[in-house]
Amino acid sequence: MSDLVVVEFPSEAKAEEVRQKLLDMQKDYLIQLRDAVIAVKHPNGRVKLNQLVHPTAIGATTGTMWGALIGLIFLMPLVGAAAAPLLALSGAL
Repeated sequence: MSDLVVVEFPSEAKAEEVRQKLLDMQKDYLIQLRDAVIAVKHPNGRVKLNQLVHPTAIGATTGTMWGALIGLIFLMPLVGAAAAPLLALSGAL
């Protein structure tokens, strides 16, 4: 079962402090986190996300793995190598 919990804090520092406490609780197997994001809205209206899990890096890693596997199976390493950027792009989106 997955839950989304949103909590507002008065400052980014307080949010980071609470996130560190949650990570400590995860180390003690009290809770399980998939990701903990701190979103900060700047005065100009832009929102900055501070994520623990980076979807672009995960997409690039899995793309490299699948690309190498496809290249080995079909003996076409160039086609396999082309899959990595596509999966990295899907992770970024």
